[in-house]
Amino acid sequence: MRMLMMLSLLFIAPSFGVQAQGTNALTELSQARERWQTSAISSYTYGYNKYCDCHGDTPPETLVTVTAGTVTDVRHRLVNSERIVPAAERNFSLYWTVQELFELIDSAIQRGAVVRVRYDASLGYPTSFFIDYVADLIGDEVDIRVIRFERT
Repeated sequence: MRMLMMLSLLFIAPSFGVQAQGTNALTELSQARERWQTSAISSYTYGYNKYCDCHGDTPPETLVTVTAGTVTDVRHRLVNSERIVPAAERNFSLYWTVQELFELIDSAIQRGAVVRVRYDASLGYPTSFFIDYVADLIGDEVDIRVIRFERT
């Protein structure tokens, strides 16, 4: 029975999503990607907070360093602390480059998820985004806020 419910969710899940911005979301995404590509930045560090039930109101800051388009370092700054905890290199593939953030947002829009996103006005990278793939399902949301960006 549980398997049947899971399978049915896979087939009907796209109908639960509400595409808040429709075609405008794709246009804004395309324009932001173009600004990012025009900036020609391939090496940078950005910090973000990921909001979810797992962290409550005070998520740690995750610092991602990208060199020549590849994640090369990930660190977590604990809340109210200067202490930094490095992520294991074997886990770097779990973290996004800016290009992969665009792909994540694009995929969510294409799937009809609820997507709210803001982009940096000059460089185009996403500064915050919220994705809810299934409106009636708890825990499938992605809520990211970029709090720092630095070219390296």
